[in-house]
Amino acid sequence: MKLSGHDVDLVITRYRERLGRYGYSPKTLGWDKGKQEVRFEMLTSLHECEGKSFLDIGCGFGDLVLTLEKKCSSFRYYGIDLVPDLVEIARQRHAKAHCRFAAMDFLEATIDETFDIGIASGVFNFRLERGDNYAFVRAVMEKALSLCSEGIAFDFLSDKVDYRYEHTFHYSPERILEMGYSFSRNVVLRNDYMPFEFCLFIFKDDSFSKDDTLFNRYKRFSPGKR
Repeated sequence: MKLSGHDVDLVITRYRERLGRYGYSPKTLGWDKGKQEVRFEMLTSLHECEGKSFLDIGCGFGDLVLTLEKKCSSFRYYGIDLVPDLVEIARQRHAKAHCRFAAMDFLEATIDETFDIGIASGVFNFRLERGDNYAFVRAVMEKALSLCSEGIAFDFLSDKVDYRYEHTFHYSPERILEMGYSFSRNVVLRNDYMPFEFCLFIFKDDSFSKDDTLFNRYKRFSPGKR
């Protein structure tokens, strides 16, 4: 599965038009209610961030960096996005030795390095015109998990909504959760922060002790140890 040239062009055109209209603003990225920080907080909520490396798929302006800077003093960050205009602004705003950016199609790119944690926020929100959205999600999950040693955290628009836009795609939380289980037994779906969005965590370490049947990752990263 890869994005069609038509859908790639559609995404790039849409964001360029918004950038021309709004400039550096969450509105350019399609967020118009001031909750971008909440999303970033949720997507990093179940990981120990200190000293870790992050792959940000569909990084936009790279502002996940701001959340990471609040959580930890040391980390590595690699943000990629389809839209060169957004990537250029991200480079200017986060010109730091531990932050890198690239304009690329994630599913088409050759990435010759690994990371600890993969994040994707807003990447799956648009309805594909020449592709299957669920197949796209699975392809991104599979590649991200091959590159990230600890796991991934992705967010989605929910189909449990009061209204929908014509250009957006709303996912079944149940179906996304089932998809997550196809990669690991250790998954978390959070729908406790917004009624119309949710995020899925997939942890690659799903080992457990037969003595207590607790995930080993849970014992390392239990609430009392955060």
